Amino acid sequence: MQSTQTIQKPKISITHEQLYAEISRRSFYQFVIYFWDTVIAETPIWNWHVKYLCDQLQAIGERVKERKPKEFDYFLINVPPGSSKSTIISEMYPVWCWTIDATQRFICGSYASTPAEDIAEKCYKIYTSDKYKRLFPHLHGKKAGGGKTKFSNGLGGERYTTSTGSGITGIHAHQLIVDDPMSPQIAASQTERERANKWVQETLSSRKVSQEVTVTIIVMQRLHELDTTGYLLKKEEEGLRIKHICIPAELSNDVKPAELRNFYVDGLFDPVRRTRQSLLQARLELGSYGYAGQMQQRPSPAEGGIIKKHWFAIIQRDRLLDYTIPHFQLDTAYTEDEENDPTAVVCYYMENDKVHVYNRISVWKEFPDLIKWLPEYVTQNGYTNRSKIYVEPKASGKSVVQTIRKGTKLNIIESAAPDDDKMTRAHIVSPKIESGQVILHAGQWSDPFVNQITSFPNAQHDDEFDCLIAIIMRELMVEKKTKKKLGGFFH
Repeated sequence: MQSTQTIQKPKISITHEQLYAEISRRSFYQFVIYFWDTVIAETPIWNWHVKYLCDQLQAIGERVKERKPKEFDYFLINVPPGSSKSTIISEMYPVWCWTIDATQRFICGSYASTPAEDIAEKCYKIYTSDKYKRLFPHLHGKKAGGGKTKFSNGLGGERYTTSTGSGITGIHAHQLIVDDPMSPQIAASQTERERANKWVQETLSSRKVSQEVTVTIIVMQRLHELDTTGYLLKKEEEGLRIKHICIPAELSNDVKPAELRNFYVDGLFDPVRRTRQSLLQARLELGSYGYAGQMQQRPSPAEGGIIKKHWFAIIQRDRLLDYTIPHFQLDTAYTEDEENDPTAVVCYYMENDKVHVYNRISVWKEFPDLIKWLPEYVTQNGYTNRSKIYVEPKASGKSVVQTIRKGTKLNIIESAAPDDDKMTRAHIVSPKIESGQVILHAGQWSDPFVNQITSFPNAQHDDEFDCLIAIIMRELMVEKKTKKKLGGFFH
């Protein structure tokens, strides 16, 4: 009788820490759940967007681990404040990446040194926590060290802290993370916006370990049409590869990707932390512009800012009437550089004390080309010997008036320079638009025109806005100007 031998399987003993370590390595979302209390005292609310962002980031971290070519250059994330974006992306993500690839290096920044250092301190707190050391003891090599703004794991991995506008020398990273490249105060300044955008695309992008592998992750609220998100999305037309996630507080057509709309509950992205009542309070505190940008991820309110879209009366009229006298308002520019405002021409006529705008155009032309083009354009748009062409005496305005007068018989006029700033003028003329005294003739030109007017002061360009304001001030504010001339006699 043949005896059988029982094969003993070796016993594998898995400790509690080893189990959690393996779960955390395999899922960045589980890592966030497990390490939440190391930096946040409040009880977490696991809204759907947390796991979604974690999964998206995990895919990037795993691709970088394999040093595979990237699918996109920039990963743009627009989410409302209070959605744990910094905790997930800037504080936890870098040290999670080390659990799957200890050699990854990060450059992480924010709009100023103080918030950047605060975020770095929390990331460092996670890395040096007893919990992290128990689960990942191998990630504290002999050469590990540094402080909160620059620390390493001793195995090749580093996290370096910087801020918008700062110089970065001698450091290169596998991943670049920018958490709020500009503040709302900075976004209001064209100079500061351009400084921040240039820093992101030029200074920061030169710090990549590999142009083929390194991706830039930017998380922010929308603040202006040409904030960093808007600036980069415009560059997408030139071939920049972008993955864009946009999560407004309230359901809208701006949600990206569109399938995320399915996660909204009663039109809210987070019905627990962002209730209807809390959003109403936020709207009161932030104002329409602040709410549109920070909560709804739009550079300006959907209904418009100072001037609302629904204020414009739009009619169908295919041609000018025989008795109308077309006039033209110019807002001139110096160059053909499309980064600057173009030269704008708005075509209009007066009828029953109302301004009828029937066409408009914005062009980037050098001075000689502009002088040649202008007579052709106004002629094509109904110019008669009773028409007037008004030009504000700014930029190349004076030269345009002088040159056109010498070379043509066009009735071109140098109009008075405005006394008030643009914001003041916008508030002065807005009642005229709201009362229906500005009529637009429907056409392909009208939507872009209205979008620029209603996006002020956050529009990319304001040349057509300047034209319309000048027209209204001249044609519909006669009583105001008369009172001013008479020293307030009528008051």
